[in-house]
This record gives sequence, C-alpha cells and structure tokens, in this order.
Amino acid sequence: MQFIKGKPGIDIEDTPVENIFIDAFMPSAEGNFVKVYLLGYKYACSPGHSSVFSNETISRALDIPISTVLKAWDYWEQRGIIKKHCTRDGKSNFSVEFLSLKQLYIDNYRSVPGNSPEEAGRAYTPSDLMQAMGDTRIRDMFNKIQKIICRPLTPSESLQCLEWLYDLKMVPEIIEEAFRYSVEKRGVKNIRYINTIINNWYDNNINTLEKLSEHLEVTDARYTRYNRVMRALGRPKNPTKIEKQYMDKWLDEYSMPVEVILKACDTAVIQTPSPSLNYVDGIIIKWYKDGVKTLADIPAGKKEPKPQRRKSAKGKFHSFEQSALKLTNEQLKEILNKHKDA
Repeated sequence: MQFIKGKPGIDIEDTPVENIFIDAFMPSAEGNFVKVYLLGYKYACSPGHSSVFSNETISRALDIPISTVLKAWDYWEQRGIIKKHCTRDGKSNFSVEFLSLKQLYIDNYRSVPGNSPEEAGRAYTPSDLMQAMGDTRIRDMFNKIQKIICRPLTPSESLQCLEWLYDLKMVPEIIEEAFRYSVEKRGVKNIRYINTIINNWYDNNINTLEKLSEHLEVTDARYTRYNRVMRALGRPKNPTKIEKQYMDKWLDEYSMPVEVILKACDTAVIQTPSPSLNYVDGIIIKWYKDGVKTLADIPAGKKEPKPQRRKSAKGKFHSFEQSALKLTNEQLKEILNKHKDA
C-alpha cells in the first residue's frame, strides 16, 4: 500500500525561501542578483525543472545579460551561501548548490558573541550577521535603520553594527537612535560619523535610552550655543575640536553668558575681518579679568584708531619736490657749482 498525492496540471507550487536570506542577504544585494538567486532556487526546489536549468535559461527568463547572471553567482558564492561546481561544458555552465542557511546558522552558532577576551575586537563575517538576524530585536533594528537612512545598509555597514552590538555592548535601541540623531539632527548618513557618535556615547557610559535622553538634553543645548557663536563670526560650519575647547572654556570655566560671548564676537568682527576664536578669546579674557558677567558690565568701548597708511615712495619724492621748489635761483646755482667742483 502507498499514498500518492495528486499534482495540478499547471505549476502552482510554492518555493520556500528562508527568512535568513530575506533579512540578512537580500537588502544589501543588487536587484538582478536577488532575481537570479530566487529563480535558481526555484529550479533547485523543483527536481522536475532542475534538468532544464542553465544560466542561459535564467538570462532569457529575466531578460538580463548572461554576464549579469554569472556575476550574480560569483557574488552569492563570495557571500558564502552557494557553491559552484564546474562541469565540462565551459565556464558559463556549472552546477549551483544552494547551501542551507539554517545549517550555516547552526554551524556558526556562538552563545554570546564577544564575551571572551579573545573574541573582543574580532572581525565579523556575513555568517555572524546571519546568526544575529535570528534575534528579533536585532532584525527590527536593521529594518528601522534602513527606513531612517532611506536605503539598504551595505554589507560593511551591517558588520559595523555588529561591532557596536558585541564589542561595545550597545543595545539595538541605542544604535538605532545614533542613526536617527545623525540623520535628523546633523543631516549626516556617513557610517564613520555615526561611529564617532556611538563611541562618544560609549565613553560617556550611555547604555540606556534614559541616559541617552539626559545626555542629549545637555549636548543639544551646547551645540545650539556653538552654532550661534560660529554664525556670529560668519562661519556657518561645524566647529573644530580646538574651537569647541575655546567655547567650552568661556561657558564652563569663565561662566560667560552666551549674550556676552556673542557681543565679544561682534566686537571682534568690527575690529578685524574674519577674526579667529583666538582673537575673540583675547577679548573675553580681558572682560573676565575685568569682572564682566552681563552685557551691562562691558565697559564702553573706545573708538578704534584708524590704521595709519604707509608712506609710499611717491610721497617721499613729492616731499623732495616741495623742498626743492622753495630754493631760490642763487641757491640752486650754488648747489650745482659745488657738484661740478667735486
């Protein structure tokens, strides 16, 4: 006795695609590469169609060049989720083995990444990323980040996120907020800039959303003051580290109100074009020594003397001419006779 399941006359079968592929590999891949993988995977899941499988078949079905199909297989092999088995028919005809992503997940399983000293600072791989996607919080984090930056994360950006998660022990919500802060507050999507933000938060022991909220209340207010000072000097750009040190000294060490600092900037702009913060620092140091705490404490400024003009060679010549014109004819003849005698 045997049991036989009837088959429909047309192909309405299902192709089970593993979520690991959708979550970890598909977002960062080129669209045509994803199409090649999925169509090839369909053939692999249907033994009846596997015999007619070829790269030419995929090229015609997807209406893409055969070169794109070959590049796709090279890409997926580099990602470690397929294996190419060469045949005697040439380079364009080879067998494709689709590796089980679930099995890869199991083989590369690590209980808690980065817990041991030898694992700290290790280079993470796509297999590590695939494993991480098994965590719902991490998968949700990647999905939200891609919405924030309005594009898929590149493979290197995704692996950078793993470093923050495992090496710095940053929770997914903090990493997500770092992207949101960089994009929405600073207008920057660069992963290096976001890495600077993450490391700054790590140095300040910010590991919860509550601590982050308190930190941003302070830093956002400070950056607003930075921007006001830079605009007052005609510099609509982010301050350098040294410029921040100047402003931090005025605000923290001298306890100067922002209004007094802006007045010092105005004074500097009047005195010299494009003044540096070092120039403004000289004004503020003097006011600090004079006990200035408010705008009313600022002494009435003396009228700045106009810079003296340099005397030109033409001016000296004119002076000589004016002196010569005052001599009489007799005096001029006497001078000429002396030169002849000499």
